[in-house]
Amino acid sequence: MIEEFKWRMQTQETPTGEFTHRIKEVTFGDGYKQVAGDGINTESQSWPFTYTGMKEEVMPIFKFIRHHTTKSFIWTPPFCEKGLYRVKADSITMTPIGGLAVTITATFEQAFSV
Repeated sequence: MIEEFKWRMQTQETPTGEFTHRIKEVTFGDGYKQVAGDGINTESQSWPFTYTGMKEEVMPIFKFIRHHTTKSFIWTPPFCEKGLYRVKADSITMTPIGGLAVTITATFEQAFSV
């Protein structure tokens, strides 16, 4: 069963999604360029995720994120459709910010398989 990421992005955050297109192109001597999509999933998305809260609130999110670097999950990015995502393995950080407050960050990358 595929788990769903149900936590919301915090409103003070301004997430900026990155939409990457994989293409193949060939440029000919007369300046003509031929461009075609590379594969069946030519566009992929990635989104930064940041969450700040008290330790007991943040730790379940942190555990979920750490568990999904190789395993896909269902998530709905801002203004986009629900899809499969994974956490970029080298993007996870945790920063204690005083007392029991913690900020975690990660990058969610679109996945095309479980």
